[in-house]
Amino acid sequence: MKRKILAPRTDWQLEHQKIGFDYFNLPSLDGSIYWSEGIAYEFTLRQIEQLEDASNELHQMCLSVAGDLIQRGNYPDYFQIPQDAIAHIEQSWQRNAPMLYGRFDFAYDGRNIKMLEYNADTPTGLLEASVAQWLWIEQVSGIPNRDQFNSIHEELIKRWRTILPRGSHVHFAACQEAGREDWGNLEYLMDTAYQAQLQVSELSMENIGWDGQGFVDLNNRPIHNLFKLYPWEWIWEESFSKYLTAQSNWIEPCWKMLLSNKAILVELWKRYPHHPLLLETHAFDPQQHLAGKWVKKPILAREGANIRVLQDGQDHGAASGSFYFDDYDKYGYVVQEWVDTPLFAGQLPTLGLWMVGHQCAGMSIREDCYDIIGNDAHFAAHYFVE
Repeated sequence: MKRKILAPRTDWQLEHQKIGFDYFNLPSLDGSIYWSEGIAYEFTLRQIEQLEDASNELHQMCLSVAGDLIQRGNYPDYFQIPQDAIAHIEQSWQRNAPMLYGRFDFAYDGRNIKMLEYNADTPTGLLEASVAQWLWIEQVSGIPNRDQFNSIHEELIKRWRTILPRGSHVHFAACQEAGREDWGNLEYLMDTAYQAQLQVSELSMENIGWDGQGFVDLNNRPIHNLFKLYPWEWIWEESFSKYLTAQSNWIEPCWKMLLSNKAILVELWKRYPHHPLLLETHAFDPQQHLAGKWVKKPILAREGANIRVLQDGQDHGAASGSFYFDDYDKYGYVVQEWVDTPLFAGQLPTLGLWMVGHQCAGMSIREDCYDIIGNDAHFAAHYFVE
């Protein structure tokens, strides 16, 4: 794995605008912007195959753990699963409610892969991972015999066709106050559904209504299928959650709550101790003093929030690049073994491996000078050579 400096494309900003990637220039803490034009990571075909195989294996491991929890009806307290959600989790699993997509975050040094977490419910960074970096690989010059691990766009279209019959209507919703990145991702997913010959429309979560018989949009049109870029744990805190039925066709399905919760990392380590793809992880216990260096992570959080460094049981403060958010403090924490990964020109890369359905379909990379990849970390394209 190598970090390469390349010539920027001509009019690359315009190319982003053409595909609706209009948040490419969001500011980062270091004074630059989100998309790193002229930066790319080079891999070998063998490394790409290693990462793809690891993603598929880890996904199956997560499904096995989730299935075991559901079969036993045993949800450890550190999952903090709302009681009202349990029937929905179990019934959505039992009727094989299909998933659309998810993203693993990996630490990788070119040889060793370690799973950091599974963003299985509301991952963003999808438009740039699929279309924007594919345009880059088509347009960039000076890299002979190049290719990219990226069939995300095509696989999403195919996946929609397996989830819903042709002509079905899907509503797409996000929080009204969500940033341009969230809405950009939502609109991109709408486009993939439209290309799969589904009918689509969008609304905010706040504008989902109830007419006494079912959920409706602002035009009183029934909401039969809903893609929500909105975490399930937040949904169960909404007043409308009391109207949810176990047959509600919401994407992602409710069983994904088990995979998106970082407590799944604890269960994975219990089931597969010392697995080479896993980092040792335990439910946080303030009375337990683990030797060595660890990170304390909230079980339900996004964008690198509320992550702290522990050394020999002592709290050494917030990890660099992390921030604190009250809402993420109320659910509980896990502690995960610290993993060192190499710096490339002062940047620490985290790899995102994208699952579409139950197969890995591509990769993206975020890098930063901080230990934690937060919301404003840079997106860097990738390619591989044989």
